[in-house]
Amino acid sequence: MSNYTEQELQLLTDKVTTLFNSNDNWKGIGVQHKEKNGQLTGDLAITLTVDKKLPAGELDSNDLFPESITIPGITDPVQTDVQVGETEFTAEPICYTLPTPGSDESGWVMPVSGSRQTHRPIMGGIGCSIMPPNGYSGGYVDTGTLGGLCIDLDDNTVVGVSNNHVLGGYQLRGDMMPTSAYENANGLTYWSLLSANDTTESTGETRYPVYQRSSYDEYTSTKSSLDDLKIGTVKRAYPFTSSNNKLDVAVFALDTTVSNLFSKTESWKQYLLARQDEDMVDAVQGLSALGFATTAEIDSLMTTQSGAPCFKSGRTYGPLGWPGSEPYGSSVCSLSAYTVTYAGNVSYSGNLDSLGFIEQIRIRGTTDASAGGDSGSFWCALFNEGNPSLSAWKIIGLHFAGGGDVGMANRIDNVTSMFNLSAYRGEDLDIGYKNTDIKIIDTRQSAVTARIGGKMYWQAGSTNSSATGRFDT
Repeated sequence: MSNYTEQELQLLTDKVTTLFNSNDNWKGIGVQHKEKNGQLTGDLAITLTVDKKLPAGELDSNDLFPESITIPGITDPVQTDVQVGETEFTAEPICYTLPTPGSDESGWVMPVSGSRQTHRPIMGGIGCSIMPPNGYSGGYVDTGTLGGLCIDLDDNTVVGVSNNHVLGGYQLRGDMMPTSAYENANGLTYWSLLSANDTTESTGETRYPVYQRSSYDEYTSTKSSLDDLKIGTVKRAYPFTSSNNKLDVAVFALDTTVSNLFSKTESWKQYLLARQDEDMVDAVQGLSALGFATTAEIDSLMTTQSGAPCFKSGRTYGPLGWPGSEPYGSSVCSLSAYTVTYAGNVSYSGNLDSLGFIEQIRIRGTTDASAGGDSGSFWCALFNEGNPSLSAWKIIGLHFAGGGDVGMANRIDNVTSMFNLSAYRGEDLDIGYKNTDIKIIDTRQSAVTARIGGKMYWQAGSTNSSATGRFDT
């Protein structure tokens, strides 16, 4: 097996990004184990994924993938590989035509049915949604997954975490970042990412509400019914760009008026992940042990931790992976990370076109790893499986896309550094909003964000401008 240092792995990551951006016909590139006749050779290689392999004579010379790549800072040339597989992943639709009430729920069984039910206190791996896509009492409902709870380091409060396309999906359209006002696929105009009171059919809401269970699982889009499911409001989201995206993430503030919503002994858990008990309490810090994996730990999933078991709890497929997947069984649902520095395209149906992502994790196994409504789930990995004294489950990524037996996730170290979050491990912290700092600008602004005094401010009000859409660079 090729052993690269942390610095060399970063050089490999940078090279993957450069190669992906250099040729539109190279749809997916990552560093993963080289395969020959379906078997792993034990060597890491920069790998191009293609729909099917073609003879060199049928390819334009510019599209030929090099047989090896020399990277300054790495002594030997890096091996390459070409493999057949998915070349574009999908961030699955979360918007559905309103079904006949109760028509599907009767067929749900555990553990999937549990992921779709109401949970108080809340925890990771259960269904959630925001305001119905064409307004209250409309013909559509939606669902996604509450990945888990984290600490928002901006104000040191506990927040819920999911994807931008789950918590802010209706407001984004085309392949451009909207600026002042924008229209969704159902013809509704939205005026701010965080403010709902100027949005058609949002009477009674000043911020985008978050519900658990989801409107799809409750089979209703009426506000009176959803009010009982409200658990918070959208707080902030990381904006998309046309290329080189690393994150699809948003957070919501928990509602302080909902009883039994949050528990420091339960809310840090992942639904139906085994070994979440008193044995997992950190003996030094006294905190629950389901923390965020470090950059080095995530990178080790390609080398020293290769093949480590992975687990995801989502609204649609329920718990997947080992352990914790009963009644399916670990042999049926074995999943592990096989690429942790992947660059490829992701198709956003509805309001976004295909967007380029870099530095992503890919997980695959013997079962489908992703379905519509699982977006927002946390991926966890079991490190040091063979050494009980060191063994620990840690969160490695935020699931947002997939195809077949492959799931794709934002690296949690990028989520930490770029979105200013840390793992919630049972600390005694506040929920809700605090230290709200609103900057009033005396002229109309079209930008979603503004940097003032070295801090990033997010638009929290509305504008009377006509709808438009462009990248705020």
